[in-house]
Amino acid sequence: METNYSIASQVNLEGAPRPGLLLKKTYSLYRGQFRRWFAITAPTSLLATAVLWMANQQVKTILRSIPRGETRYHLGEVIATVALRSGSYFISWLLGCFALAAIATVVSGLDDDDTDAVWKRDSHQRAREHVGALALAALFTSCAFLAGLLVAAFVELAAARVVGRPHFARFNYSASLIGGVVIASIVSWLGAAIPLIVRGNTTVWAALKKSVELSSGYEGALFLLVLESLAGSYFAWYATYHGAIFLLPDYLRYTAWYGWVVYGVALLAAAAVEPPIFIGLSLLADPERLNASSLPSS
Repeated sequence: METNYSIASQVNLEGAPRPGLLLKKTYSLYRGQFRRWFAITAPTSLLATAVLWMANQQVKTILRSIPRGETRYHLGEVIATVALRSGSYFISWLLGCFALAAIATVVSGLDDDDTDAVWKRDSHQRAREHVGALALAALFTSCAFLAGLLVAAFVELAAARVVGRPHFARFNYSASLIGGVVIASIVSWLGAAIPLIVRGNTTVWAALKKSVELSSGYEGALFLLVLESLAGSYFAWYATYHGAIFLLPDYLRYTAWYGWVVYGVALLAAAAVEPPIFIGLSLLADPERLNASSLPSS
């Protein structure tokens, strides 16, 4: 369990929660070591997108093979599409957990704890050592996020019945977007479990429980970090992808590789603004680092 990791004393460190300090140190670390965070989130973002794209292409191929109106006679193919969608979603979520674990390793200085080692430990070493626990935590948190989206969908359906579908239709997209952000911010209360796991000496369930305790008083700060991550990633991707039309000459925009290259660059731009939420969760799981007078060296 938690015999060697005294979190209780850390929770009481410095008394009341300090969300302002959390945001200040998060963005200070983000600016100070930007290249290191980007080196962690960029590969995982590209890999997660590739997994989702390949699964989507396979799903389209399966659905095109089913004659129109005969879906009920092809339940095996339908189940395969659901499995592909669910599997690709979970893999992308797991990759995000690995990125969080790597960032937590850097924030807490866990990659420099063995100075006598022949080989220098990389940022993902701790994540690889706890891959089973990370997978279990990723499964729990991803299911919690999906369950939250399902509840939000029922709330929207009930609101549409009360207000009337024609009147609610124009607010449907905004309501779904707001609901997704709210659910993501609530699920972020479990996010500190990943840094707690990579620190060792704690079980998955104990880490999830402790993560909720550590998040108490920091709900507003986590909401702002989640909002920045989601909105920032979207606008960074959108501005890069569509801004290329005005920046690149016409003869490049009509080449066969243009779409792939610009899409990849847009994904990298989105990955560049994702780390703050991961840094914030890492600091939240390490109160001694959060309340220290100095920041980790860059």
